[in-house]
Amino acid sequence: MGENMSETKIVQTEVDMEVYRTLKVVASIEKKSLKEVVREILKDYAEKRKKKILEEVENDPIWEAVGLLEMDDENASERDDWGVPEWQSE
Repeated sequence: MGENMSETKIVQTEVDMEVYRTLKVVASIEKKSLKEVVREILKDYAEKRKKKILEEVENDPIWEAVGLLEMDDENASERDDWGVPEWQSE
């Protein structure tokens, strides 16, 4: 499939015929499958929303009081002295 696609989830939904026909035309013009076009659209949308959400979280005034902490230890949550991990964008 694509990069980092080792774990996937099937998502099904309905679209109206106008959207369907438009997506079919796009797929034809780009010489891609309809599935591939829809997957790209969803990925782009999700990445943009994720970036916006992370920016909103990082700009939340609560972080000025709490601070952003970075946890390098993967097992930090299992330790007694576990702290708050940093919210980071990729």
